[in-house]
Amino acid sequence: MTYQNALNNFKMAQHHRKIWGRKIARPLKINQKRLLEEELPSLQLHVDFGKTLNLKELMPGFEGYTLEIGFGGGEHLAWRAQQSPAQAFIGCEPFITGVAGLLGYIEDAELENVRVVIDDARVLLQSLPDAVLDRIFILFPDPWHKKRHHKRRIVSDETIADLSRVLKVGGELVMATDIQDYADWMQDVLSKCPEFLPDQHGRESVYQRPEHWYITRYEQKGINAGRQASYLAYKKQSF
Repeated sequence: MTYQNALNNFKMAQHHRKIWGRKIARPLKINQKRLLEEELPSLQLHVDFGKTLNLKELMPGFEGYTLEIGFGGGEHLAWRAQQSPAQAFIGCEPFITGVAGLLGYIEDAELENVRVVIDDARVLLQSLPDAVLDRIFILFPDPWHKKRHHKRRIVSDETIADLSRVLKVGGELVMATDIQDYADWMQDVLSKCPEFLPDQHGRESVYQRPEHWYITRYEQKGINAGRQASYLAYKKQSF
């Protein structure tokens, strides 16, 4: 599949998806196009309404499965995959430039435990079977500041049921944002779900960065701008 075919297929999928925001930051470089043409076909997982992904068949032999929703440039996801080679990682991101970035990290580090979904995360969540994931990362998602756009937020009353359903008991939902309004929003959404309990991992507050944390370029940009990040972790309980 060529880069242009991949992009055309993605644009067609948008007609019945809830995908907002930009898809390409700037014209792709030659190497980015090469990665999308050569590496993406073997690493991409396709989701659709009514289709269930069998992760044990698609990614066999791993101890467990981790999902990152909105992986941006792919730095954090690639770092996690390098740290835990026995764990399978799935990254969901509609931003084509970011996908190309992740593919570059995968190629450079020769990672064999990463797969990519270029689609609406809500469709992916609906496509996953129950209790299949050990951990979900949602790091610095688009806050959609305007009130009329709050329905677009990936952490919401509409998505939390699927986030809970696909997590194993004992699994973690890890979130971060440097927008205080969204941090308050996330905590409010999770407060309505008795199966999720806050897990501070020994931290004194949500403003204390967890240990063994990879600071991405996006997070560093917020730090440089003086924004205070919140780091929220919840563990799914049996009830």
